[in-house]
Amino acid sequence: MKLTIRSLALLLGLAACSQNDSQDKSNNMPDRYQPAVFQQSQFIDDKNYEVFLPASYAQDEEKRYPVLYMMDRQNLFVDSMAYGGAAWNIDEVADSLVQEGNMQEVIIVGVDHAGYDRFAEYAPQKPMETLPQHMQDSLFNFLQKPLYADRYLEFLVKELKPLIDQQYRTLTEVDNTFIGGSSMGGLISMYAQCEYPDVFGGALCLSTHWPIFLEDPVPIVPAEIVRYFSENLPQGKKWYFDYGTKGIDQYYGPYQQQIDSVMVANGYVEGETFLSQKFEGHDHNERDWNKRVYIPLEFVFGKK
Repeated sequence: MKLTIRSLALLLGLAACSQNDSQDKSNNMPDRYQPAVFQQSQFIDDKNYEVFLPASYAQDEEKRYPVLYMMDRQNLFVDSMAYGGAAWNIDEVADSLVQEGNMQEVIIVGVDHAGYDRFAEYAPQKPMETLPQHMQDSLFNFLQKPLYADRYLEFLVKELKPLIDQQYRTLTEVDNTFIGGSSMGGLISMYAQCEYPDVFGGALCLSTHWPIFLEDPVPIVPAEIVRYFSENLPQGKKWYFDYGTKGIDQYYGPYQQQIDSVMVANGYVEGETFLSQKFEGHDHNERDWNKRVYIPLEFVFGKK
């Protein structure tokens, strides 16, 4: 089990600039972008996050909205902050879908990743803790930090969500609360949905990083992830999965097929309650996630 400097950068998804470098995308609507810092968490260090409000939020003071919690806020809204210099621009995609009548309005909460601790924060903790002890020791020696995904999820569920529900006009029910991300962010979103089925109604998992490691995956690691998923898959949710065929996405196909089989075996119906797609020629980067994020947004938040 080996992590190289290149693989570390990919797994961490480090932004090209300071995590505190936030800016509004539109000078005409600055109130739609609301960066903040959650301080004095019981579970994790101070955490930057940003709330993107729907266009109608300021005009319709009675309306309440579903909420999508997205991982890796640094890569969501602003190109200059994003890893590789190109953001998802999920805010622009959502606005376009709403204007076209293909999506209901939602509040998007982008939560910062932890920089060099991103792997420790996002790696699903319970299945990783079932690995042989020597593999756990090797991982700890490399990261110099224990995994803390469980504490991160406690922060999301017990601290951040209640704060967002208090400060904004949200629809608080499970069927109106979703989580999503890409790569390790997709993996922690899967884990969050399995760990907290009473909180989240669905997960958007793009280029889910099933192998955990990169070009030289250790088979036992993704096997444990798949086992955990099969034993903890909740019923009655909406799931979206996808992957490309270039870069590290090229390794995801066999694992995603196992996940799809678990879904079907547990009564999920492709195209209705879950969607799993392969994108030829798509690589492991924000540019390609921008090209296809409209699909899960329409699938989960499409107008009924």
